[in-house]
Amino acid sequence: MPKSNEKLDLATRAAWLYYVAGNTQNEIAEKLQISRPVAQRLVAFAVEKNLIRVRVDHRIADCLAAAAKLSKRYGLSMCEVVPVDGDSPEQVDRKLAVACAQVMERYLTDEKPLVISISTGRTLKAVVAQIGQLERPQHRLVSMGQSPRTAPRTATTSHSTSPRRLAASISCCPRR
Repeated sequence: MPKSNEKLDLATRAAWLYYVAGNTQNEIAEKLQISRPVAQRLVAFAVEKNLIRVRVDHRIADCLAAAAKLSKRYGLSMCEVVPVDGDSPEQVDRKLAVACAQVMERYLTDEKPLVISISTGRTLKAVVAQIGQLERPQHRLVSMGQSPRTAPRTATTSHSTSPRRLAASISCCPRR
């Protein structure tokens, strides 16, 4: 057997022991009767030769895949997809609000004034209720689904059970 095939076979064994059996590099070295650095290089070689395939089998993985497809299709710089498993409309709203609040908090910490748009006033209200206490008057949170006459003007009075939640200007854009 040529030397290159022997190395590939040994790398395959090392990779299997590492990724499937969950062995440490020291354990692999012991089992294959090689040094730990050689075990490490063999696992790296297996990765380099594309012998390793990783599959994440969880509902969140499906969400990540859907987010990647949506991002690519619509040219989005960021996209979050929330798992829905026969949830009631209220449960879906809560999941969306929590996910959106996590994303919004990343942006709201910025000092540069931002305009952040959310689909409806109901969604905006639910999101603001999930955001921790922030003082960010330089930002505007925009509801795209309310009429200007009914849009609340401040998050602290209209969009939270607690007036301490979020101080930011809120306005709306009428539907087209």
